[in-house]
Amino acid sequence: MRYTAGVVRTALVQECLREIRLWPGCEAVEEVGVLGDPCGGFSVHVVQYGTAKKWLADRAIRCITREKLRWYHLEAE
Repeated sequence: MRYTAGVVRTALVQECLREIRLWPGCEAVEEVGVLGDPCGGFSVHVVQYGTAKKWLADRAIRCITREKLRWYHLEAE
């Protein structure tokens, strides 16, 4: 039994992109992608860094992914 709310991929991408742009130094991140697994888990990755530093954007997206995994599972579309 899942104790997390279901979310579709497009909503998750928009929410993660909005949150990563709030991190100092990551305002220029252009695109993130979500990879899902059959069990409802997912991972978020930065696809287009823009002028943001790679190491900083990767660190921010790892923190955001951990937080989202506590609240959501990926629904099948």
